[in-house]
Amino acid sequence: MIDAPLALAFAAGLVATVNPCGFAMLPAYLSYFMGIDEEEQSRAGALRSALLIGAIVSSGFLLVFGLAGILITAGFRVVINVIPWVAIVVGIAVIGLGIALVRGYELKVGLPKAGKAASGRGYRSVFLFGISYAVASLSCTLPVFLTVVATQVTRGSFVSGIATFVAYGAGMAVVLMAVTIAIAVGKQTLIARLRGSARYISRVSGVILIAAGIYIVWFWTVSLRSGAQALGDNASFRFIENLSQTAQNAIASAPLLWGLGFVAIVVVAVIIAFATQRTRRAAPEHAMSVDE
Repeated sequence: MIDAPLALAFAAGLVATVNPCGFAMLPAYLSYFMGIDEEEQSRAGALRSALLIGAIVSSGFLLVFGLAGILITAGFRVVINVIPWVAIVVGIAVIGLGIALVRGYELKVGLPKAGKAASGRGYRSVFLFGISYAVASLSCTLPVFLTVVATQVTRGSFVSGIATFVAYGAGMAVVLMAVTIAIAVGKQTLIARLRGSARYISRVSGVILIAAGIYIVWFWTVSLRSGAQALGDNASFRFIENLSQTAQNAIASAPLLWGLGFVAIVVVAVIIAFATQRTRRAAPEHAMSVDE
């Protein structure tokens, strides 16, 4: 029997993507996706790519939280002390990726096609970005995660614990997938309107990644050297924190409504993406039958 607070876990997952620690990773993630050079440029293809990339990033995000929850619940509290140092490494890596994009490096993530195997290289980089996003977010969201999810795993039944974890993951994933879908549609529109400037999109994405990486490194360096009080007195941090808090408050005020909205975006994208693909497959088969 499932007696877990699934609605609370889902709501906690919704706000996990807009926490103060990892808030800079949200524009970084969107910029990362904007910099991806997709092989298929149709609207349906863009939606399929967004769904796939959103799912892969979500899996990396969920893997980190799951492992952290298991280790800390098992008594490995040292994980909490290590998180800031790992986050700094993540920030440096994000800066490096941004510099590479500015210098002309192109991220390629191709969709699987008939008769063609999909390259796992691009998918691995997307998965690693999801892990990086989770690490940057971990410190701020870990207390809620442990309270809502890990506690249920240890105190409730095994089925209740798994259900709570799934609900948390679903809340987090649906936000990431919805924003990925939104930026995919916006990217297609932007490229269509700015054909001659499309090559600059990757470089603009790189600049945003550099800025996000610098903020992450600064955030954790100041936190380690001077403590939370020094961050609280900084105007730049307060600005980011206010943006994050506004987003969190908006979601927390009506989590069911926001959740249904995000789910609706994902469902509509799935219908459009795969209904169009089915229509394209049916067209050649119909043409062959007519010829015969």
